[in-house]
Amino acid sequence: MLQTTTSRLAAFAAGLVLTGGAAAAAGSATNATPPLQDCLRVAAADAGLDTSMAEESGGGHGGEPMVEAVPGSDGLRTGLAGLELAAASQSLPAGGEATWRFRIVDCDGKAARSFDPEQGKLLHLIVVRSDFTGYQHLHPTLGADGTWSVDVKAPKAGRYRAIADFVIDGRKYVLGTTLLAPGPASETPLPAPAERAAADGYEVELQRPAVLEAGEESQLTFRVTRHGRPVRDLQPYLGAYGHLVALHAPDLAYSHVHPDGEDRDQGAITFDTELHRAGSYRLFMQFQTGGRVHTVAFTQTVS
Repeated sequence: MLQTTTSRLAAFAAGLVLTGGAAAAAGSATNATPPLQDCLRVAAADAGLDTSMAEESGGGHGGEPMVEAVPGSDGLRTGLAGLELAAASQSLPAGGEATWRFRIVDCDGKAARSFDPEQGKLLHLIVVRSDFTGYQHLHPTLGADGTWSVDVKAPKAGRYRAIADFVIDGRKYVLGTTLLAPGPASETPLPAPAERAAADGYEVELQRPAVLEAGEESQLTFRVTRHGRPVRDLQPYLGAYGHLVALHAPDLAYSHVHPDGEDRDQGAITFDTELHRAGSYRLFMQFQTGGRVHTVAFTQTVS
């Protein structure tokens, strides 16, 4: 009886080995596609991201974890580290507004539908003309099929850049594409560097280091006043009291800027900024009062 039982167990174990070997061989032969998370993790690591650090929660403004960006996340690429921005159309009506649709296509060629909220939104879309006019900060709606839709304005004919900033599986991606509004087009020269700007009856002063150096972290503080007095009724906007986007000239490369804090008594909002390339930048700072978002723009030079 013992010999018979032993023989049966040996035969069963051998069968498991054969079955496992066959399955491994079949998997190797078919070159099965890994799950989406694994595919993006491998692609992000190949792009140079430390994926072990990307999945840890770090310090962020207002308790929100800082999200590490996949290298190359500057909006100059349509595809990056396993993801691609696929636009339904590359055109906009000059002088009007139209609904623009796009998808974020994953490693399997399917529309990604699982996004991590950042600053209260699943995706931030920046649209700006090639001469830095017509700036728009939009938040598209995600459909059940993975299609994003948003109304975009093209005040004048010309080339516009659409830059999508989003997080998937704890990793930040920034992808971009060019949209064309057909018609005769001329470009407005980039304004000279300045440390004061105004919008909607508000004045904003930029306080910055004497020299901004490429690749060096700097603090930029924007002080908001009205009729010469600090604005003390700033309201939270996207999880902070201000939002800042930095775009390099002339290619419109996008830089990541993080809010560092605010002094509400002085109407001051501070950002940690690292601009990676020398040259001119256009800074778009947004703040909110009375339920309305205001946008001011500054030109700055980085050595």
